[in-house]
Amino acid sequence: MILEDATPPEPAYRIESVDKALRLLWLLRDERRLTVSEVSNRLGVARSTAHRLLGMLVMHDFVQQDPETKAYMPGRGLVEIGLGALSSLDVRREARPELHRLVAEVRETVLLIVLQGARTLVVDAIESDEVVRVSARTGGSMPPHTVSGGKVLLAGLDPEHVRALLGPEPLERLTADSITTYAELDAELEAVRDRGYATNFNEAELGLSAISVPVPVPPGVIPAAITVSAPTARMSLRRMPALVATTQAAASRIAEAVRRTV
Repeated sequence: MILEDATPPEPAYRIESVDKALRLLWLLRDERRLTVSEVSNRLGVARSTAHRLLGMLVMHDFVQQDPETKAYMPGRGLVEIGLGALSSLDVRREARPELHRLVAEVRETVLLIVLQGARTLVVDAIESDEVVRVSARTGGSMPPHTVSGGKVLLAGLDPEHVRALLGPEPLERLTADSITTYAELDAELEAVRDRGYATNFNEAELGLSAISVPVPVPPGVIPAAITVSAPTARMSLRRMPALVATTQAAASRIAEAVRRTV
């Protein structure tokens, strides 16, 4: 999948209902959970209109409603469409056999991650066979500054781009160990660039730690990162150099396979 820089022109005739529905989907991508009142305010429409838009999207499985809070969130249909588009992603296609090989070597859960706007997106995931292991699912999404794969991908961007993606401080906190300021994040990303890999110790979820390395893809191919995720008790500093070296070797093989296809 090749990156495109061109912005499509605005159509001569806008279909307002379609425009509002698509704007609503973008809102849900960024906000994750919205009430009818919030949709009404964000789109500048009546509550009845917001309710009808949400109802139509629920019917097509693009949106789902929390039965307890009544808030709306992205549905299975959106994930399936996104993954369908990613099925031709060069990195994902070429990475699959190497991810299986990596899981067998390190005996931990392995993820392939890309950036999707202000979130990470897991485009492939293979769980370890260990009894105590990190669970993973394709389509999972997290704030990039809280996970090692996100840090690897942010490290490839200039600081202005990072700030435009993540928005104003404080940055989203998921645990007491999450980075919440740009001073912390800038220092962390500089360290990632220097050593060639990123870490996450309990920053997204307590008891979960990870290392990530970039996949050195050729220009024009969507950047990706490989993450090895494990219970924190197994992610010791002594073990980390071997994990990083094994993961970097897998990333290099994936990149070489991608180069042969583009």
